[in-house]
Amino acid sequence: MIQSIKRTFDILEYIAANGNTVRLNDIAQALGLQKTTVHNFLASLKQLGYVEQDKLTPRYRLTSKIRHLDFSEIPYQKLRSDLRPVIEKLTAESGETSFMAIQMGSYFRYEYKCEPNRSLKISLELGKEIEMKHTAIGKVFMAYSPHLSNSIYKGVSENEIKAQESEMQRILDKGYALDLEEYEKELNCIAIPYFYKDRIISVIGLSGPAHRFDKKKMETMAELVKRMI
Repeated sequence: MIQSIKRTFDILEYIAANGNTVRLNDIAQALGLQKTTVHNFLASLKQLGYVEQDKLTPRYRLTSKIRHLDFSEIPYQKLRSDLRPVIEKLTAESGETSFMAIQMGSYFRYEYKCEPNRSLKISLELGKEIEMKHTAIGKVFMAYSPHLSNSIYKGVSENEIKAQESEMQRILDKGYALDLEEYEKELNCIAIPYFYKDRIISVIGLSGPAHRFDKKKMETMAELVKRMI
């Protein structure tokens, strides 16, 4: 066992189990560690944003960031049934293929789709893992995860990095991402984040032929999605 990892979690667990407002001395005594050792661990946890120091007393507490490590309560099994009415309405309103997708590391997967009753339509493959790059879905997930964005665009030029950062900020500001024939010629796609307890857990979107599903229509549908969820 790696001791530094064990000590990190021992400290976090002690704070959580003992009132969430504890002294450095209490942690050191309870865990049998030197005060300087505990101080160094707490300093690192503060820099990472998982621990903060009380302004009135020399005590430490966990921050809300710690909640983002816990995905055990996220109702993935209910996502499909919860979002099915939304997705079906989007297809009815737009006449295009709508979907729900989830993240799987640096890939995503379509979990549910609804296709329009028309001869020319976009058919999506459920269950297949797809790379994030150049997709509206990937852009949304990357916008909310700088680590993911950095890993996917590792090694690109400085100008490309700046362009990528600018696009990620636009996505955060507008609340949706566009793919205008980037991933596939003559195919447009829009993706909107779906949140659960202030964290992104899936993406809702629509795909359609570029000549029919233009930017103006995509943006109209994005506003409809945001009102529905």
